[in-house]
Amino acid sequence: MFQSNRVARRQFLQAGGAIAGASLFPWNAASSLAEESKVALPGFRFVFLTDIHTQPELGAADGWMQCVQKINQLDPLPDFVITGGDLIMDALAPDAERIDLEWKLFDQAAKELAVPVHHAIGNHDIGGWSPKSKLSKTDPRYGKDLFADRYGQGSTYHSFDHKGWHFVILDSVGKSAPGEPGSGYYGVIDEEQVEWLKSDMAKTGRDVPTVIVTHIPFFSAVLQTQLGPQAPVSRGGLVTNAHVIRKVLEPYNIQLVLSGHGHVREHIDLRGVTYLQGGAVSGGWWRGPLFHEEEAFAVVDCQDGQYDYHFHDFGWDVRKA
Repeated sequence: MFQSNRVARRQFLQAGGAIAGASLFPWNAASSLAEESKVALPGFRFVFLTDIHTQPELGAADGWMQCVQKINQLDPLPDFVITGGDLIMDALAPDAERIDLEWKLFDQAAKELAVPVHHAIGNHDIGGWSPKSKLSKTDPRYGKDLFADRYGQGSTYHSFDHKGWHFVILDSVGKSAPGEPGSGYYGVIDEEQVEWLKSDMAKTGRDVPTVIVTHIPFFSAVLQTQLGPQAPVSRGGLVTNAHVIRKVLEPYNIQLVLSGHGHVREHIDLRGVTYLQGGAVSGGWWRGPLFHEEEAFAVVDCQDGQYDYHFHDFGWDVRKA
C-alpha cells in the first residue's frame, strides 16, 4: 500500500487518517516575504519515522528491520532519517534487563540504515519515570542521560542545517511532579530549551525554510473527533506550552512541524504552518493498523523552499507472537 499526498507551501490537502484543518488567520509576514523573494535551493529527500516501539514480542524487531530495509530501497535514497521518538516499547516502567534488551533490538536494525539518523526523544525512551518503575534512581539508565549519550549527540535537543534548510529537534517531555496522576511525564518545552530555541532561530534568520521535530504534538484534533469537540486532553497528550512555542516561531519561515506520539496521521494547517503527525512504524503497537492505517513512515521531498510528502507502507504482516 502506498498513499501519497502532495503538499505545497501554504496549501492544505488531506493526508489520510484523522485530519484536521484550520486556516483562519493570515500568514505571518516573514513567510510571505520569503515567498516573494525565493531563491532556488537544491532538492533533497528525508524520511520521518516515529513510534517504533521495538520489543521482542509480536515480531516487532523483525518489523523494525523490515522498515529499515524498505527505507534503504527508496529511489532516490533519502539524505537522512529523522525519528520522532518512542524508539523502544518502554523504559518508563521496566527493569534494567528489559530496557537493555529493547535498546539492543532497536540498535540491531538502526545500524543497518544506509543514511545518517537524527533522533528525537519520546516519553517511552526515558528510564524510570513511571510511578510503577522497577528501575533505581541511581541506575545509569534512569532519566534521559542514556538517550542523550547514545542517540542525541550529548543532548536531548539540537539543530542542524542541510542544503539551505534548518532542522530543529526538540525534547517535548517533562517530568511530572511527585504524586501527579499519569505515567510520570507531561508534554512541555522547558524554559532552558525555549531560550535555546530563541537563540537558535535568531541565528538562523527569518527567511530560511525550517522544520521542527517534536515527539509530543503541539496541536491535535484526534481526541475531539473520537470523543467529541469538548473532550479534554491530558497533560501527556499535547505540549502544554505549545502556544508559547508557536509565538516564538511565528516570525520565522516554519514550513513543517513533525510529531509522533498519537500513532495517527494528522495534518493541521494553522496560521500558515503545517503540523503533521506521522502515524507509527509500529501501527497499533505491532498489533495491527490503528484507525485503519497501516504501519508506515513519511517520505518528505524538499525543493526550492517547498516540500511534498507521502506515507510509505513497508509491507508488514501482523504476527500473533
